[in-house]
Amino acid sequence: MSGAAEKTHKTFEIVGTGAVVYDTIMVTGNYPEEDTKQAASKTIVQGGGPCANALVACRKLGAEVSFFGVTGDDAYGQYLVEDFSRYGVNTDRLLIRKGHVSFHSFIILARRNERGTRTILFNRGDAPALKPEELDRQLITDAKVLHLDGNQLEASVAAAQIAAEAGVKVSLDAGGAYPGIGKLLPYVDFLIPAEDFVKKFTGIQDPHKGAEELYRRFSPEFVIVTQGPEGGFAYDGKRHTPYPPYDAVVVDSNGAGDVFHGAFITGYIKGMDMMQAANFASAVSALKCTGVGARQSIPGFEETIQYMRRSGYNGL
Repeated sequence: MSGAAEKTHKTFEIVGTGAVVYDTIMVTGNYPEEDTKQAASKTIVQGGGPCANALVACRKLGAEVSFFGVTGDDAYGQYLVEDFSRYGVNTDRLLIRKGHVSFHSFIILARRNERGTRTILFNRGDAPALKPEELDRQLITDAKVLHLDGNQLEASVAAAQIAAEAGVKVSLDAGGAYPGIGKLLPYVDFLIPAEDFVKKFTGIQDPHKGAEELYRRFSPEFVIVTQGPEGGFAYDGKRHTPYPPYDAVVVDSNGAGDVFHGAFITGYIKGMDMMQAANFASAVSALKCTGVGARQSIPGFEETIQYMRRSGYNGL
C-alpha cells in the first residue's frame, strides 16, 4: 500500500471520501434483449462514484477539493487517479492497494425516449476499505466541508466525528440506504437524501413526513429531499420549501444527483443560503444532463448563473 503522491499540507475547502468507480457507458437506442447482440452508438469511459463526482463538480465550479479513499493498482485504478487529475481534484490521500481490483461498473444508456434510461452493472472490486487509522486528521479539520456518500462507512464515521469535533460541516449524499448508514447520520449537518432513501430508511411513504422524521431523529441543520426531474424541497425544522427543476433537454441523467450535492456545497461555501444553494444546485444538475457523461458536461459557475437568470431566477 502506498499513497498516489507524497503528502502535502495544502488546505482544501471541501474534502470527501466514498466510492470511486471506473465507469464504462454504452449508448444504445433501446435496451437490449437477453441473449442478443446489439450495436452501441457511443462508448464513454469515465471516473464515477457519488462523492467522487460531487468533488469534480465542486472543482469545476471553483472550489479547492481533495478526495481521500482507496483504489486498486490495476488499469481501472490508474485511470481513476488520472481522471481526478484532469479535473484538478487533489488525490494526495488516495491510497493505492497493491494487487487489488478497483471498483468498476458497466452502464447501458438507452435513448428510447426523451429522458432515456440507465441500467448499471457494478463490481465493487476487492481493494480493502479505508481504515480510520489511515485518515489524515489535518486534511479534515482544515476543510470547510466534509462530503460523504455512505461508502467506506467505518472510515466515514470516523472522519465525520473528527469534522464534528472541529466544527467542520458534514454533508451526506444519502442516495442509498446502505447497511449501517444510521451510524453516520448523527454527525451530518447537510442531510440531502433522495426521496427513495427517505421512504426506505424511515418506512414513511410521504417524503415530507419522512423528512420531518429524519430531522427529528438526527438534528441536521436541514434536510433537502431530491426528487429527480420534479425538483425537490428543503425542510429546516419549521417549513417545507420547494425548489424547482430547470428546463433542459435531457441527454444523460447519470450522475445528476452527485452533481447536485457538489453544487450545493459549493454554493454554500460561496455564501449562498440554503434555498439559494438548492436552486443553484438544481440548475447545475440540469445543465449537466444536457451532455453525456457524469463529469464532462458539468458547467462552470458563471455559465450556471447566466442560465439561472435566463430561466427567470433572480435570487442571487
